[in-house]
Amino acid sequence: MGVREKLISLEENAARDCTVTFSTSGDLKAAELCVDNCRCIKELDDNFIVLSVCGYDIRVSGTPLRLENFGVGSVKITGIIHSLSFEENQNG
Repeated sequence: MGVREKLISLEENAARDCTVTFSTSGDLKAAELCVDNCRCIKELDDNFIVLSVCGYDIRVSGTPLRLENFGVGSVKITGIIHSLSFEENQNG
C-alpha cells in the first residue's frame, strides 16, 4: 500500500470515528448538539463555542449556550442554537 492509499485509509477511519448529532425540540427553543472525539475546546463563552474535532473546527453560536459532559472526548452543547459551521482546522 502506497502513501496515498494509507492517507486515504486514515482519513476514512477518522471520518468513521467522528460523530456529531444535532436534535431540536418541537418548538425550536431548545437544541442539543452532541459531539464525540472532541480534541479541545478552542473558544467558549455564553454565545459562542468552537470545538476541534478530527481536523475540523465546529463553530456554534446561540443564546445561551451550555457545555456539558466534557470527558473522554465527548461534549454536549444545549441552548438556542443560531448557527453551526464546520471549517477545516488550519493547524492540522
